[in-house]
Amino acid sequence: MSVAVLLNLSDGLILGVDSAVTVFSGSDVSKVFEDSDKLFQLGSLKVGIATYGVAGLEGRTIGSFIRQFERDNHTQLPAMPLREIVEKLREFFLAVYIRFAQQVFQLPFDQIPAENKGALGLIVGGFSPDAFLSEVWEVVVPVHDTAYSAREIYKPGEYGSAWFATSEPIQRYIKGSAPNLVYDIVAFTQKVAGRNLTQAEIDELVAVMRGYEYPTKIDGMPIRAGMDYVRFLVNLAINHYRFAATHPIVGGKAKLGVVTYAQESFQILE
Repeated sequence: MSVAVLLNLSDGLILGVDSAVTVFSGSDVSKVFEDSDKLFQLGSLKVGIATYGVAGLEGRTIGSFIRQFERDNHTQLPAMPLREIVEKLREFFLAVYIRFAQQVFQLPFDQIPAENKGALGLIVGGFSPDAFLSEVWEVVVPVHDTAYSAREIYKPGEYGSAWFATSEPIQRYIKGSAPNLVYDIVAFTQKVAGRNLTQAEIDELVAVMRGYEYPTKIDGMPIRAGMDYVRFLVNLAINHYRFAATHPIVGGKAKLGVVTYAQESFQILE
């Protein structure tokens, strides 16, 4: 498992991940590497990629496939809008993923049970050519299996944070509750009351719960403050699972990358 965090600001983009990856043998964990790479600079572009989910394919790391993608497209990428780069990444990784799954299960891909297919997430963010505002996209393979189906998280000029994969500690800290708590409260209330809640009552409950969120001032946040914020959130997840009774494998150390309007390329920080 993994945790990934993004923060899109007016001055640029910050991506953060933990550094642990898990290697499976069948359904069993065979090895955990705590200093892996899940954060990548795409060539010399102002584009970064954070990964989560499946840690490798065909005995190779995800990073090695990203480098292959760079080599195969190095003449086209510098002139491409980020949306088109995201689409080419989606096509590339979907083909690899389908080939790998069919080799493992010896079945056509559409006959493999959905619960056995797993998923690879790519958070792709940065600047299109000549753009002065950053944007962020998410590709989930094999979920995004049609052309231009990747999700645009933040358009240029939209600012905010988001978190992915094993990120419930972050969700609880910022939002004040677990993701499904409102559904459990609604179900319990309906059971006690002996009737279904109206949509207006559910909306009122959601508004009450939102009062417990920790608001963060994103607009106008400087890049250096943003880097501290992303590092804090990644470390929050890492340290939570260090002590939690149930232990999804999130660990190692926080790794960050950043790109701003003033930089020549996405930079990975130590």
